[in-house]
Order: sequence, then C-alpha cells, then structure tokens
Amino acid sequence: MPTDENLSDPSLIHERCGRRMEPFYWILTFEALALLLLSALALAAGPVYLVVTFRHFWSYMSLLLIIPGLWLIRFSILTLKAYIWKNRHLDRYSLYRDDIRYLHYEQAVKEEDAVRLDEVDRVYIAYYVAQYHYAYKKTKWFESQSVFHLLPMLYVRYRRDAQERILKIPFYELPDLKKWLKHFKQRGSIEIWATDLLLEQKTEAEQLSVLRKPLDTSPFDIEKKGFKKRLDNLLYELGRKRSERERASQEPSESFGGAKTIRARSGTPQPQRPLYRGNGSVGAGGAAVRESSTGQGARQESSRKPRMSTVVIFALLFASLYVLTGFVVDGRVSPDNMWLCIGCFLAAAAAYFVMADRLTFWHAVRFTLAAFIGWVLAGAIMPLTDTGAGGEFYSTAIGATILLPLTIWLPFGMVCWIRRQFGLNEEEEVTL
Repeated sequence: MPTDENLSDPSLIHERCGRRMEPFYWILTFEALALLLLSALALAAGPVYLVVTFRHFWSYMSLLLIIPGLWLIRFSILTLKAYIWKNRHLDRYSLYRDDIRYLHYEQAVKEEDAVRLDEVDRVYIAYYVAQYHYAYKKTKWFESQSVFHLLPMLYVRYRRDAQERILKIPFYELPDLKKWLKHFKQRGSIEIWATDLLLEQKTEAEQLSVLRKPLDTSPFDIEKKGFKKRLDNLLYELGRKRSERERASQEPSESFGGAKTIRARSGTPQPQRPLYRGNGSVGAGGAAVRESSTGQGARQESSRKPRMSTVVIFALLFASLYVLTGFVVDGRVSPDNMWLCIGCFLAAAAAYFVMADRLTFWHAVRFTLAAFIGWVLAGAIMPLTDTGAGGEFYSTAIGATILLPLTIWLPFGMVCWIRRQFGLNEEEEVTL
C-alpha cells in the first residue's frame, strides 16, 4: 500500500511494498520457535539432571547432548530475531512519472536510491521462486498451498556514469507488474523484453552478462490480448530452443568418442533439462522452471502422505518395546541392556532411510522425533513398565531415546554411502 506521504503526490503511478507475515502464520512461527527453545533448554540441562539422579553409564553418555542443546538455543534465538527484523523492515518500490524510488534491505544493510526513467533503456519480465509465500498472503482455511511459488520479477536495466546497472523489482501479483509496464510503454524509449531464466540469486554482473545474450531473451508486446498466456508461451519457447541447442552441441562431441563410447552411453538415458512452462505456484501444475545454464533449477521435495512402509516400520519399532519389556519381566533380558534398544532403533532407522525416495538431513530429524515421541508414549501406556524390572527397563529405553540424536547418524551415513554408490540419491530436476 502507498505510504501516507505519497498519497498526495500526483506523480506517483504505483507503489509496491513488502508484505508482513499473516497473523496466523506469525503466531504459529513464534510458538514453534518458542517450543524449539524450550526443547533446546531441556536438551542442554537434562543430561546434568540425569547424571545427578541416576549416575549410570548412559546418563554420562547423555552429557554429549549438551553441545547440540546449546547450538539449538543459539539457533532458535537468532532465527526468531531474524523473523522479527524481517517483519519490521519491508522493501518498497515506488514508480513515479519520471523515476523509480526504492528502499531495499539486503543482509541488514539498507539501500535507498532512485533511478531516473531517462536512464532506463530496457526492462526484462521474468519470474522468481518465492519460498513460503503462502505465509505472506491471505488464504482460506484448508486451502492447499505450495511451499514454493513462482512470482513475477522485473529487471530494470539502466546506465549511470557510463556503466550499466540492474535493478530487480519483485512483485506479488501480475496486475501490479502490468501497471509498471504500461507506464514504461507510454514513454516510448523503454524496450520491454522477457526471459525464462531464474536470475534472482545471481550477482548484478552475472545478471547483466546473461541478459546481454540475445538467445536467452526476446521482445514482448504488452498491448495484445492474453498477456499471461502469451508470456508463458514465449518463455516456454525460449527454454525449448535452448534445450535443442544444448542437445545439438553435445552430439558432435559424442560422435568423436567412437563406437565404444556410444555403446557405453546407450544404456544410460541422459536426463533432459527442464523447459519453462508458466504457472503461478511451484508444485501446483505440470510446469517446470529453469535457471541459467550454469545454475541449478528450483527444487522441492514432494509432499506426500505417509507410506505404508513408514507406518509398518514405526509400528514394528513401537511393538518391539512391548516385546522387549516382556522378555525383561520374564528374566530373559537384563533391565540394563541398553544396546538392545539402540539396535532396534538403528535397524528401524536403516529401513526407513532405505525406503526414502531421496534421502536428506530432514529424514533423520523426522525419524528421531517420531521415534522418541512414539517410544516414550508406548512405554508410558504399558502396564508392564509401572513397577519392578519393567520400570527399570523403561528407564533404560528412555536413555536410548536420549542418545538417538547421536546414534542416528551411523545408519544415516551408511545408507547415504550405499545409495550414492548405486546412484539412488542423484539430484533430479523437479517438475513445477
């Protein structure tokens, strides 16, 4: 929304201001970070309590958790401060009759300047990937939202002091972008082009270098009907032609490799680079976005419902606690046998990691949290753990869960190495 000081300025054409996080998501974020901070405090102080209370081998081993606990305390405080700072410092881009005035924050550094329109010779329409954009716009309850959204971006090329510069202006809505383009069109001296490349993470010099290439950009007429459809078709064609050029450049090099090289590669299909198909959000349609030829495409891990294999793995893990407790009560297993509990965790974790589509750090975090909560709750509701040997073994089992943030990395590292050897964890281009 325009600021109060700009409402009375007749030369103001349009103003694009940054958005604050929606109240629901802001409260949710604050509560999540507060819960993380409390958990970190418990992780840092809990081992000291266990050592003083139990004076057992596993209680001394739990002292190793103090270091990650202190790290989590620092992480949660810094993250909360960053969110508060971002919510209070919003970017602002104002289009006036003869200039563009902007206020931008980059890494806590304030940049405020103006660009005269007579310095501008060309603007480029593009897209950028906005993560967690759903938290900054009004949505309906139970409305499905993607983690990533494709939003319009405007790259303004201008010349100042005999040097070319780029000003990038992100937008939230396409109609706001069109207001700026119409004003540029009315001036007559500013060319309007488009590019399918994702350049928001590039430096200004890299953006200028890429935008100078005529094969990666194309003129765009904003006055014809069907703005969105024509723009998407143009960007798709740019990506398709680039892919054809890259395949054509690879064919001669393969032909010089001889028949042996061709036969070796014939059994391994080469992945095709994704082309651009415009869409409003990542994951909402059958579109794909590409960056420049040297960059990486926007990626995301598909959100799916829990698999049946995951349910079976955790069900067996929680059931194993009941079986082991029964063995302890019958005298077959010692109540102090923590290695048996750790072995159950490691076996379940290895099976869980093997079944993952693409193993990441978050798989280990999710397994640790789910196993800890499920193991504790499963033991708490069992009558066998109320008193006697069953109660002692339950304390030992809790000790195994406390050590899980340390022991989980053994199966994680082994499975990662195996998947890498067989090429099962290769990065894949993600359809957007």
